[in-house]
Amino acid sequence: MRPMTLLAFCRVFGVAVFPILATAGEPSACQFLSLLQLEVRRHVGLEQIPCVIHQTWKTHTLDSNQEDFVKSWTSKNPECQHKLWNDTEIAELCKSKSPDLMWPIWEALTPDVFRYLVLWDQGGYYADLDVTCSQPISTYESIIPKDVNFLVGYEAGHQLTESERGDVGFTRVEQLEQWFLASAPGNPVLLRSLEILKEKFLWKIRETVELTGPATFSDAVHEFLAEAVADGVQMEVSDRVNASEERRFLSFPSERAYSVGSWKLYLLASGRVSTIGYGAESDPAQSLVEHEFSGTWKL
Repeated sequence: MRPMTLLAFCRVFGVAVFPILATAGEPSACQFLSLLQLEVRRHVGLEQIPCVIHQTWKTHTLDSNQEDFVKSWTSKNPECQHKLWNDTEIAELCKSKSPDLMWPIWEALTPDVFRYLVLWDQGGYYADLDVTCSQPISTYESIIPKDVNFLVGYEAGHQLTESERGDVGFTRVEQLEQWFLASAPGNPVLLRSLEILKEKFLWKIRETVELTGPATFSDAVHEFLAEAVADGVQMEVSDRVNASEERRFLSFPSERAYSVGSWKLYLLASGRVSTIGYGAESDPAQSLVEHEFSGTWKL
């Protein structure tokens, strides 16, 4: 019997059907194959990022559109584990993993803080519920260096002017999206996002996009990027002194990696994460995800 056929048989009839194949203290054939499958899951995609897909909703009950969104992830990534977290489960995660930083203020926060917390704690891939998978995670190594352990994307293909930023409702002129993220566990940028969030909370900032949304995340990422280049501070000074309405380039170009210590961040172009209307002509045509923009984070 082939391994995958045997594994399917095990799932139907249970581990106990093969006791004769196991000696005392040793796993049965079904147990061994289950462990083997989990081992395969850990090594799909970028080598340092666990192939676990995290998504969240109020409950485990989804409507038909949401189910279709989720199926795009599970069908294209059968090797990966998929976790749909409900509000109760993410509160329990916060209480157990961030008892001092996030838990004291959790009651007053929106659940979208979860994305930073779960990837910092467990690592993996996070996608908003209205984000669909365009390319299997197993193909990422053909696009992204395999040793990258942090994956983020721009919301625009160029730096916005302040007037443009206000017109489109962005919080930063070089804003990072956070509907799709990936990271190894223990990421200092995600921890910094939580720290900044706590500071802003105590500063009485209440607007969601500024407090828990792309503003806070972009701030934490830009701190990392400024440290990743030798002249990060001077580069920002020069940028502001020589600011021009004609500017159409990003301070930190996309589709390349930036490193600080053992952390290697890869900046995806806005076209990779399907930002509608703000991409650059040079953005890659092939997207990794599609964002349906149904506003699930607001519900």
